[in-house]
Amino acid sequence: MVATELGQCEWFVWDLRRSNLLDRGQLDQIIGEFLQKNPRSEPQALAEFLVARDILTQFQADRLLQGKTQGFVLGPFTLMDALGTGSMGTVYKAHNKTDNQWYAVKVLPRRSMWNVRIARRKVRSFEQCRHPAVVPFVDVGTAGGMHYLAWPLVEGDTLDKVIAQGKVAPGLAANYATQIAEGLDICHQQSLIHGLIKPSNLMIDAEHQVRILDFGIGCLLAETEGESLVDTMSTANSIASGLDCASPESIMDPTNLTPSGDQYSLGCVLYHMLTGQCPFPDGSAAEKMMAHQFKEPTPISHLAPEVPTALVAVVERLMQKSPDKRFGSCAEAAHALKPLSTTGAFATKTAPRALAQRDAWLQTKPSAPAPVAPEGLKSLGNGAAFPTPPPPTKNVGPSTPTPKPAGLGALPSRNTLRGLSKPAPAPVPKKAEEKTEHQPVAQENRVVPGAGYKEELSWEERLGPVGVTIAAAAACGLVYLAAVALRLF
Repeated sequence: MVATELGQCEWFVWDLRRSNLLDRGQLDQIIGEFLQKNPRSEPQALAEFLVARDILTQFQADRLLQGKTQGFVLGPFTLMDALGTGSMGTVYKAHNKTDNQWYAVKVLPRRSMWNVRIARRKVRSFEQCRHPAVVPFVDVGTAGGMHYLAWPLVEGDTLDKVIAQGKVAPGLAANYATQIAEGLDICHQQSLIHGLIKPSNLMIDAEHQVRILDFGIGCLLAETEGESLVDTMSTANSIASGLDCASPESIMDPTNLTPSGDQYSLGCVLYHMLTGQCPFPDGSAAEKMMAHQFKEPTPISHLAPEVPTALVAVVERLMQKSPDKRFGSCAEAAHALKPLSTTGAFATKTAPRALAQRDAWLQTKPSAPAPVAPEGLKSLGNGAAFPTPPPPTKNVGPSTPTPKPAGLGALPSRNTLRGLSKPAPAPVPKKAEEKTEHQPVAQENRVVPGAGYKEELSWEERLGPVGVTIAAAAACGLVYLAAVALRLF
């Protein structure tokens, strides 16, 4: 197809070819059929035609009309729609051409290929973390100048949206927290720490099954600076967005991610479900950091008197400032929460199926996870196995964008935080200055340094510019006459 046949759509067709979204032969055939019927069409009409034929998504068409041709295909993933932008990057709904399944792909700024190989070791660790609450981190790669992270796409509503509709009933909140604790414990046994437990990273599906999202991001943040996959700005944004549920020890050192830190974050999430607000909802970022380390939140009994005392005690133990005073493990926390968990009003509908799925898995859990991929899992192509969820009916990503905390300025350093916790030193009184009245000095007695000195002028200053010029001309004349006289002798 020559350029003259494309008319006004020429630039759009060339951008579409560069995007690698369609096979060249298929693209030329479709464009040719369209232009035969609409020879004078504009790019907007062609884009609408391709969207109507399900050849392009609206997201892809809009980006192409904006002249953006790169970044549609990342490894085996083809980006189909944008699900949202979070603290570390944009999340896309993507289709995997290898296994024909749907995934959520988060795109990060690129740093180095060596870092990607380090992250792939984390992917292999998730092969042994099999639990209904865990959405496994299945792939990481680099393509088109960008890093990407991939998880199976799941559907439902994030917990922050559920809480926005009102407080969660105590029994149901304990049920959610039990599922979260069990999923975390399975991953902790493989030395995988979440590090970013918060309501926006927890999804509730139609059967009240909790899904822990963004598992694997915390592992990348915990790497040393030279090995980290995530750039410094993304790390800072991620930490700032999770301040409402951050543990005291991770605030002082973002790389200090531990199982007990996940317990503290779980306690903050449970507090949020029961009361409808974060433990420390007010203040700037620095004030929230200090509050997590030195202050106690408003008692649950003041905000939600209906919460049982036993459940309040579990929340308080999870949110202890000292890691040693929390539960010994998330499994122990789940054991304490499970008797307090009730199915409530949703028991007659869908919850028993989710609960039976979790209980059946716990009863058949092997004592030592097998190194091979379980039956029913498919390979992504890089050796990582993952479940193949059914195509979702809702466009929901692994996480919902977390708004920037109010009053967020520059994050204080560790030294600043430590300095704030120490009492200010007592001011040192200044030595009183003697006050003396100004006594004027008599003019005749005043001594002026150099008053008797008279500077002697040089001969240039005495002659001035004109005199210096005349003297120079005269000197030149004398030299000339002397030279002539010497030649005569």
